[in-house]
Amino acid sequence: MCAVLLAVAGAYTAYWFVVAGRIEGGVVEWSQARRADKIDISWQKLEVSGFPAAFRVAFAAAALHDGSVRPSPELHIPILSGTARPWDLADWRLAAPEGFTGDLAHTGAPATASLAVHTADGVATIEGDGGWKLWLAMQGITLEAGSRVQISSAQTTFTVPPGVLRGDAMAAALAVDASRVKLPGAVGPLGDTIDELDFGATVKGNFPSGKLADAAAAWRDAGGRLELDHLRLNWGSLGATATGTIALDQELQPIGGFSGAVQGYDQILAALVQNGQMRAADAGLARIALTMLAKAGPDGKPEIKTAFTIQNGQMFLGPARLGKAPRLTWE
Repeated sequence: MCAVLLAVAGAYTAYWFVVAGRIEGGVVEWSQARRADKIDISWQKLEVSGFPAAFRVAFAAAALHDGSVRPSPELHIPILSGTARPWDLADWRLAAPEGFTGDLAHTGAPATASLAVHTADGVATIEGDGGWKLWLAMQGITLEAGSRVQISSAQTTFTVPPGVLRGDAMAAALAVDASRVKLPGAVGPLGDTIDELDFGATVKGNFPSGKLADAAAAWRDAGGRLELDHLRLNWGSLGATATGTIALDQELQPIGGFSGAVQGYDQILAALVQNGQMRAADAGLARIALTMLAKAGPDGKPEIKTAFTIQNGQMFLGPARLGKAPRLTWE
C-alpha cells in the first residue's frame, strides 16, 4: 500500500512540475506572440508556485503597451497573481493588492486620459477558440480626462466570445455596476455624486488598429455600434432605466435612441437651466410636455416612459429638447 501511495505521490509531483513549466513557458510564448499585433507585454519577475494544491502565477511590475492604436493605451500593475486548481486550469482567481494604473497617450506626450485603481481582484475564465471572460471588483477608482471622476467601488464583467481567432465579427460585452460616483462638480439640484450606475452594453463589429479617429471611422462604416442592453441610474431624486443603441455619425459624434423610464425629470430640467444649457422658458415648456406623459410608477412616484435620442448634436427626452450632446474627441 505504501508503495502505491509513493508511486501516486511521485506521479503527481512530476505532473505538477511539468505543468508548472508549461504554464511559465506558455505565458512567455503568448507575450512574444502579441508583438506581432504591436502589443508589448513585460514584467520584472515571473514565478510559478503553489505546489501541491494549486498553480499560482505571480508577476512583479507587469506592464502592457498597445501600439496598434494611437493614442496608445498603457497598463501598469505592481503586483499581479493568478491562482488555479490543478484540475481546473480554465478558471483563474486574480489579485492585484496594490491596484493598477492605465494611461492613454501619444508617444512622448502627456496622457489624455488616465485611470488609477487602489485595489482589485477577480476571476478570469479561458474558453476555447479565443473566447474569454473577466470579472473584476475594484476599489478606490480615479478617472481623469480633463477633469476628475472618483468611484468608490465597481464590479465589471468583460466578455469576448469564441471565434475571434478565426476573425469572426466581434460582439464583446461589458457590464459595470458602480457605486458612489463623485463628479468634478455638482450638477444643480442633483448634487455631485451618483449613488448607483449599473449598465450592460455589447460592442458590435471589429475595431481595427491604427489612428484612433481612423479606426473609429472604419468601425462605423462597417456597421459598428454599441447596444445598451440595460441601464439603471440612481442620482439623488433622479432615477432612470433604459435600453437602446448608439452609433457614430459622419463627424464621429454619437447618434442613437433609447427607450426607458425616468423619475425626477424636474431635476434634469432644473440642472440644465442652472448650468446654462437650457433657458428657463424652454424648461417650462418641456416640463408641461413631460408632465402630460407622466404616470405613476411602481413606487407611486411620477414616471415617464419615453425615448431619449441624440441626433444632429442635440439631446431629446421625448419631445423635449435638452440641449447639446457632449462632443467626443478622438485625438
